[in-house]
Amino acid sequence: MTAQLKFGISMLAVALMSTSAPIDMAEAQERPTTARERITNVQSRDLQVSRVRPANLAVATLVQPAPARPNRPRVMPIDWGQVREDLQRQNAQFSDNNFTTAARLPQTFPRPSNNEAAEIARTRLPVLLPPSATLRLTNAPRVFLFPQEDFYTASINAPGILIEVFGTRLAHTEAPDPVTLRRLRAQGPDGYQITQTEYGVEVNFNRYGAAYSITIECEFPLADDRCSELEYGRQLVENIGIVAGSPGEGE
Repeated sequence: MTAQLKFGISMLAVALMSTSAPIDMAEAQERPTTARERITNVQSRDLQVSRVRPANLAVATLVQPAPARPNRPRVMPIDWGQVREDLQRQNAQFSDNNFTTAARLPQTFPRPSNNEAAEIARTRLPVLLPPSATLRLTNAPRVFLFPQEDFYTASINAPGILIEVFGTRLAHTEAPDPVTLRRLRAQGPDGYQITQTEYGVEVNFNRYGAAYSITIECEFPLADDRCSELEYGRQLVENIGIVAGSPGEGE
């Protein structure tokens, strides 16, 4: 890992958090059963816990440690060399649009406002988020980021829509269920899999040795083309960028 990569990514993380403001955390509640309830009643901490489920590569075993079992998740190596190359291209792309330093780059990405987001420096995989322009939101969203060492969850909540980005470097030797197997493979013709869900769209893909998913849920999924069609989800994954993440010792 070069000093240049560490500096570039650390500057991104610092800038991403430069305008963070503390918020009051709501008491945990049961996960709403419909997209409309989830969008209109998003609670930041409850959202993070509710989305960390066994299907997400057994991350739930980290939140609530379970007894050792033969098929425990293993930490996958990250291709930090490829991260460095992509970060350089990303910086050059935004430099063409008058963004000349890595420190200014995250201004084009959604900014989290919760206290937990300050722990982003401990995350040992690339933290990816879609640029604000790609989100096409008319109102400033509420953004929450919950980083852990081997995974993270980000939620972007705006009127009528909820977008969640999940990334992890944990994987099973054998997938515990069909949903996890689909996420582990995540290799469609374009390098990702995009599917229609009851409330919107889900995109799964692998990058740098980690697995990622983007979940889009709409208050009125049949009437909102961001959820009734696949193009919006395709644009999010094709424009997603690096905003933080750094290698650990020996990587």
